[in-house]
Amino acid sequence: MDKAVEGQDLLNVQSVFAVLTTYVIWPIGLVVYYVLLYLAIAILFLAKILYTPVGWLLQPIIYMGQFLLIVLWTPFRLLAKLETLYIYLGVAAVVGLAIGAVMRYLYGSLSGVLHLDTPPARSAKEYRQAKRREKEKTAASFYPPLHASPQSTSPTQPSQAYYSTSDAALKSRHGKGLLNQTIMEEMDSDY
Repeated sequence: MDKAVEGQDLLNVQSVFAVLTTYVIWPIGLVVYYVLLYLAIAILFLAKILYTPVGWLLQPIIYMGQFLLIVLWTPFRLLAKLETLYIYLGVAAVVGLAIGAVMRYLYGSLSGVLHLDTPPARSAKEYRQAKRREKEKTAASFYPPLHASPQSTSPTQPSQAYYSTSDAALKSRHGKGLLNQTIMEEMDSDY
């Protein structure tokens, strides 16, 4: 019996909702609908009356806007006409990249297998170290060792004091660059 009572209550709620919708909400909704409809018609009528003079005043701006839109859309129209070409070039680029990657992999593998790799060149650091060692060798041949006494051990070899006073002369004689070299001029001329 409880199910029958529940069904009866549900039926009563539905019937109350149907009566409420039919006799209360529907007439109110109908009035609101017609009020909004006539309000929209009145607004559109006023807009139509005002559109003619306002449109006439805004006509130069409208034409300028249309022209700018046409100019802005022109590149996209051109791209649409060249669609086949850039698809073709895009596919060619992808195929070229793929073939290049395969060739690089094959060349790297073959050069590794056949031992065709060249030994790595000197780095900048190694080059600077070699130059520094070379300069030290050159400087060592010009200057006697520092632990030698100021007195010369042989009469033909100058003393350490002599080297320190003539240090500027040695540097200018063995300096690098074109400024320290003599430019020889030709003796005879053809004119």
